[in-house]
Amino acid sequence: MKIIIFILITLILGVGLGLLTKDDPGYITIGYDQWSVETTLVLGIVTLAAIVVAGYFIIRVFAHTYNIPKKFGELQKKYQISHANKLFTEGLIDLEEGNWPRAEHSLVKEIKHSSAPLFNYLSAASAAQNQGAYDRRDAYLRLASETTPAASFAIGLAQAEFQLNSDQYGDALTTLNQLRGIDPKHPQPLKLLKNLYLQQKDWNQLLGLLPDLQRQKLINKEEQESLETIAYTELLLVASQRGSTYLIEEWRAVPTSLQQNSRVITTYAYMLLNQGKQDEAEQLIQNSLKKKWADELIHLYGIIQSSNKESQLLWAETWLNQYGENPWLLLTLGRLSKNNHLWEKAKQYLEKSISYAPNAESYEELGEVCKELGKLESALEYYCKGLSMVIDSSSNEIKFSHPQNLNQNLVSDNSNGAPRLMIGSSTTN
Repeated sequence: MKIIIFILITLILGVGLGLLTKDDPGYITIGYDQWSVETTLVLGIVTLAAIVVAGYFIIRVFAHTYNIPKKFGELQKKYQISHANKLFTEGLIDLEEGNWPRAEHSLVKEIKHSSAPLFNYLSAASAAQNQGAYDRRDAYLRLASETTPAASFAIGLAQAEFQLNSDQYGDALTTLNQLRGIDPKHPQPLKLLKNLYLQQKDWNQLLGLLPDLQRQKLINKEEQESLETIAYTELLLVASQRGSTYLIEEWRAVPTSLQQNSRVITTYAYMLLNQGKQDEAEQLIQNSLKKKWADELIHLYGIIQSSNKESQLLWAETWLNQYGENPWLLLTLGRLSKNNHLWEKAKQYLEKSISYAPNAESYEELGEVCKELGKLESALEYYCKGLSMVIDSSSNEIKFSHPQNLNQNLVSDNSNGAPRLMIGSSTTN
């Protein structure tokens, strides 16, 4: 377009000049040595313009010819970047589809031409992780850090997550402590440390971390209480294995607020029973149920072999007047009546418990009572029903676990990630 405009302007100027000089065309004489050239002014000007234009185009052609290698290099670089980006996309697709070796190959093949090598290395590390190639994974992470030093903290977080997922707990702990040294207030290392301590069952370290998690608002009150419940119940279990003295000391170390938590109380009561401290467990549960009801505690109360069985039964009957006909209370009353050889009363309580919530324990107890009453056919019938409920995995029967299994029933709440206790219909404080 520029050339066309230039030619048009030249023609217009030439025509205008011709019109101006038609009466007096003038002349130009150019001489050199013995030679001379004479022409009209218009033709001279046109000739000079033609020479200038020709010279201009010759220079342009020479300049383009000189820049051909540079232009070729630029085109080649654009192709390499485009090809590298294409391989990166293919690598990500393979990564999501689980084609780990092919993903790793695509992600690192043209990485020197990648516009964002950090993401290539991180994705390649993920592919290597999924193949169990931890040395290659760590090598990619080192290269990522060398390529993008500003992202070293983020790369460290990725490495800690990889190490946690591959059960390299010692390495993960080292990495996370280093990250906390760099930025003590960053939330992500705290979250990962929480997961690490839970997986390692390092309850004392978890309890020490909870204040930091709370200050950073990384856990809510519900999750904090759930984590404390897990930690202290587990510590009580460990202490009980060392002896009664350690168990009592550990119970005293439990915060006062958690000493009112039915799950923690149940654990401690079980441990007392395991050590033969029946009356201490009875007193513990009585004191707790004075303040707040919990199904698992009244269920456990019926298992205790008190030194004063009559008093134990009277205590339970006062709860019947206070709380009404709860199926677990009725089961406990049936057991305690049986322990006191009050067979008919035991039979009535157990039948009523079954009418509210049939379960294998109630059927078994009722079968034993009927056997004592000489009703062998009824006893056999109840035994069979109880056995059927045990065998039937689809039964809706509610069961209470031994404390060693309690924390295995903690599941994640989808809304906030907080653990929830999912045993029975009990209430936790």
